[in-house]
Amino acid sequence: MLYFEVLQWLAILAMSSSRVKLTETFIDQLEMTPAIFRDSELIGFAIRVNLTCKTYIVEKKVSGKTVRSTIGLHGNLTSIQARNIAQSKLSEMRQGIHPNTIKRTATLNENVKNDLPKNKPTLEQAFQNYLSHKKLKQRTLHDYRIVIDRYLQDWKSYKIDAISPRMIQAKHTHLSLQSESQANMAMRVFRAIYNYSIEHYLDKNDQPILNTLNPVTILNRKNSWNKIRLRKNHLNQDQISAWTKAVFEYQDRGQKNHTNRDFLLTLVLTGFRREECESLSWSNIDLKNGWIHLRDSNSRKTHSLPMGDFLFSLMRKRRAHITCKWVFPSVKSKTGHISNISKVCQKISALSGIEFNFQDLRRTFSIIAETLDNDPHTMNNLLNHQSDDDQNINSDHLKISEQNLREILNRIENIVLGEYKIKEM
Repeated sequence: MLYFEVLQWLAILAMSSSRVKLTETFIDQLEMTPAIFRDSELIGFAIRVNLTCKTYIVEKKVSGKTVRSTIGLHGNLTSIQARNIAQSKLSEMRQGIHPNTIKRTATLNENVKNDLPKNKPTLEQAFQNYLSHKKLKQRTLHDYRIVIDRYLQDWKSYKIDAISPRMIQAKHTHLSLQSESQANMAMRVFRAIYNYSIEHYLDKNDQPILNTLNPVTILNRKNSWNKIRLRKNHLNQDQISAWTKAVFEYQDRGQKNHTNRDFLLTLVLTGFRREECESLSWSNIDLKNGWIHLRDSNSRKTHSLPMGDFLFSLMRKRRAHITCKWVFPSVKSKTGHISNISKVCQKISALSGIEFNFQDLRRTFSIIAETLDNDPHTMNNLLNHQSDDDQNINSDHLKISEQNLREILNRIENIVLGEYKIKEM
């Protein structure tokens, strides 16, 4: 038996001393006996076999000294992928560049860039680190801060992986008593921060220092997520006149310029999102030609919408009395413009007997517009939606659609405002 083992070892030794093309088939059949097999086609490319793994390597003299550098494990890389990496590394080595120096420099730069502590972070620390590396929309950032500062405030000083699945379950149940959707959101935010932290808080061997099982998975295992039905509410034809009457009759204390009233009317007459309408500045309003131009912070494109006659008149009246930069200013707001006037909505709801939110007004605008003109391109123009079909529409169609927009918006004003359109202009 020993005789055959010696013969087998001598055969492997002979094979490893000669060169052979390193293919996937050849490497797969190699036994786990320590040896190095060098490629016959790419000089310097080899695979090192030991008792536990097979590792692709390159070896070449750099500055007179033989240098060996690891490429990666067979199984994680195919032989073709490893060969391509080897070609690049060998090219650098021919220029006198030491590959291990490059690795150390890259590791050092990454550590300096991230400057992450090597001890386990608190939830607050993990959250701040998440914010410093992620580019979030303003609305998303606002929601995340509400979750951390309001719903998870009592956890902020806890080490993030000290927050157990049982704590997650209890917190979700407690928050659900107040709002099922907010409870879900709080857990989704925690899950995102935790997952990000697993990959970014590492030990000296680049292994996670946190428990890699996210505690929020307990909600999946126990099927505990709240089932939220999406709202699809809008003001129907029977409700519009009552809602409009309540808006015009609502008296704001200290609001001589009817800021809240005009804000709600602008929402329902343009279909703008709440945040877009709140932050309207006079630089967005073309009072000469009757247009509103919105700059999308994400796509960096400008959405231009003509104003109907009533809205054009409303904007001119506001401009005559307002000297600050905001169309809907507020002295109480840190931003200088109004922000989430949900209490006003509640008062209008009480006056009209119709419950609504800001998104309902956008849906109302959309539904009325669709009944007047169901052309997809027209709807995309009105609601600032992007469609692949838009790229295929010829310029004449685009021009005609834009000419129709103001007419459609005037007809929407007629439906929403009724007698108030003439009365209040």
